[in-house]
Amino acid sequence: MIRRALDNPYAVIIGALTILLLGAVAIVKIPTDILPQFKTPAVQILTLYPGMPAEVMEKDITSRLERWTGQANGVARQESRSMTGVSVIRNYFRSDIDPNTAMSQVSSLAISDLYYLPPGTIPPMVMPFDPTATMPLALLSVSSDTANETQLYDIAYFELRNRLQGIPGVIAPAVFSAAESVGFSPTLIATGWKDGGSLRWMLSTRCKGSTP
Repeated sequence: MIRRALDNPYAVIIGALTILLLGAVAIVKIPTDILPQFKTPAVQILTLYPGMPAEVMEKDITSRLERWTGQANGVARQESRSMTGVSVIRNYFRSDIDPNTAMSQVSSLAISDLYYLPPGTIPPMVMPFDPTATMPLALLSVSSDTANETQLYDIAYFELRNRLQGIPGVIAPAVFSAAESVGFSPTLIATGWKDGGSLRWMLSTRCKGSTP
């Protein structure tokens, strides 16, 4: 090979230039994206029950929806997370499953399970899930020298969130509060309701429609 290359220097030069040209064309045409598209179908089920403690969400909502939506054809694995008033389930499907079919199956199964969920549960929201977009690209902090925590939360939830949703590319901006506080009488605390999540759950079930 070395002797043939030395005997044909022009062919070697032409070959090197050809490889260089093809490489330059490939670099220009290869798509680049900071968040490349995820090809494997995945579906996320978001269920809300404001005020319900995380352990109750896990037992009465998350576990039930996991069993029901896990019956969809082609589910490879499941992930779930339960927080106060929020249940998030993610179903990952095999690569040979059509994304539209996966969405249709999970939606039907999730809605059919609504009958067995606690009364007052907000119907599950089923949406496509992209694992490459699990981390937020921006965090917006709201502070004030005059407004309290509750007022700031209301401003972020009812005003800023609606404005952010109008920006192209923004998907489901979430609002989180650094602290939540509410006053209770000593008599109520003495009855054994010492867990904050249980207190919020009790109030939400008995004071529907009230303003905090």
